[in-house]
Amino acid sequence: MKPDTIKKGVLVSIAAIFILGAAAASTRAQTVWLACHWDTSAVWKDKDGRQKFERRFYISELVSMPVKDYLKTDSTGDRIEGLCGDCLDKTVNKAATARGERLDPSGQLKILRNIELSGENIGSPNPYKFAPKENVAKLLAADINEMKDAGRIIYTFNWDPTGKNEQADADNELKRTSPTIGPTPSKPNQ
Repeated sequence: MKPDTIKKGVLVSIAAIFILGAAAASTRAQTVWLACHWDTSAVWKDKDGRQKFERRFYISELVSMPVKDYLKTDSTGDRIEGLCGDCLDKTVNKAATARGERLDPSGQLKILRNIELSGENIGSPNPYKFAPKENVAKLLAADINEMKDAGRIIYTFNWDPTGKNEQADADNELKRTSPTIGPTPSKPNQ
């Protein structure tokens, strides 16, 4: 072999390794953006003892998570949905029960996220695709508009996937006033 051919082969190999390494580092450095929402209903008695009913849509703000933490959580039996469901149980549902409300536990829980499988093999440098944060925000806004059109009362709640602020979040939920006919719920930041 000629020395020039060997040099070219080495340079091409180094360039390929660099590109693959940069792509893998890019995937590891990505942030996963999430939002959680829960479509449910509430039943309670007013001050005259009459039973009241309300359709509710609880929404979180967008939260971020490192890819490594997301993949670790999502690969367990709890998954991301479990984190949000636990948060709702320990904050929103606990506070509603303390106010004398009963929330339907069979409501629909949904996680919006900006990560999905890319279609490449798991061992490949780019097994995941990431959408911009704005895409998740648009999906959340569309879901909120759909629920408003369906007559749901919109409530926000704080979702911290790490669970570090759980007690403070539960305390904030306890401060929420009991529903009345036509409550004025907290509004999402849009």
